[in-house]
Amino acid sequence: MKRTSLLIAAMLLFGVLTGFAQFFPKVNKPTSTDMSLLVLQFSRDDEGKMGRITNFNFSGWAPAVMGPDGNVVPFRNFDAGADFTNIYYAENLPAGDYKLIGFYHVYSDYSKFDQFQRPVADKIARYAPFENLPYQVKQLIPLKEAVTVALVPDKVMTFGSYAVKFKWKGGPGGTTDDRYKVIEEETSITLAESQSEVVLRYIKTWATSAWKLWNAKNQVAAP
Repeated sequence: MKRTSLLIAAMLLFGVLTGFAQFFPKVNKPTSTDMSLLVLQFSRDDEGKMGRITNFNFSGWAPAVMGPDGNVVPFRNFDAGADFTNIYYAENLPAGDYKLIGFYHVYSDYSKFDQFQRPVADKIARYAPFENLPYQVKQLIPLKEAVTVALVPDKVMTFGSYAVKFKWKGGPGGTTDDRYKVIEEETSITLAESQSEVVLRYIKTWATSAWKLWNAKNQVAAP
């Protein structure tokens, strides 16, 4: 009986720890007091409602943000919130002007796997929108008007909330190599609320040791 109780306790602890890992994604601690963090909410336009997007190894999304130096800023993604859509964030950013020009759609072009056998190619494909993988193609879906955030030192700030309506090219598997390409004429950013702070309030509850340090810089009230 005692052994059974210990086993149940261990399973419960495992569940708590894995749930904790799921709901509070990885972030690095601030490297200095001047470093800041940018975050935004992204979703799929599901007939006017904000739905979650799943980022697959064959089709995924990421924000296209230009930093003060003119280079693209890589963002992390979090797609596992129980009651929220997609979150993208980038930590340890220096102060300066950051411009969101749109969103990248990155898809795997299966013709680029010809040097591999198909089963192997499917296994090595992965979601990595900022790594410029040789078998992936990057499409930029622009905003009607770019959004600039003047990031200040020692602060968590947001680009706001966005939604995209899109359509894949489609086609039977094994016959169309670019079937997960979006048809750009039928793809657009349908929601752009740069003043929305909903994602700031959502991440305020994240309570790992690293997130506590960042949320001390997050000036919104906890939900």
